[in-house]
Amino acid sequence: MKVLEETAVWRLMGGCFLGVIVPLYHVLGGFVILEFLLTWEYTWGRTLRIFVLFLSNLILAYEFVYRELETTHPDWTARALRKSLMKYSVIPFSVGMTAALILIIIKALGH
Repeated sequence: MKVLEETAVWRLMGGCFLGVIVPLYHVLGGFVILEFLLTWEYTWGRTLRIFVLFLSNLILAYEFVYRELETTHPDWTARALRKSLMKYSVIPFSVGMTAALILIIIKALGH
């Protein structure tokens, strides 16, 4: 009997999750968080939603990127794990923040 993790379909979905969904979530998270911080429109509801989004980005990066790769690749060094964390989480988050900053600067120059 095959276990789900051993099937080709699961490996394909796992690669899609790590290579597409995780970075996309971090890009959108970085964009929304920086846009919130730079617009100066703070309400309790919006602040709570942004806080939850930030925590979900941290949890996704730690649990589903770092720990998952640490478990599936026990032979990797700490440096290789950090490099993967940068590739799949930190850099996409920074790209989202940069996109928000560029958009806000363009809007400010337009007025």
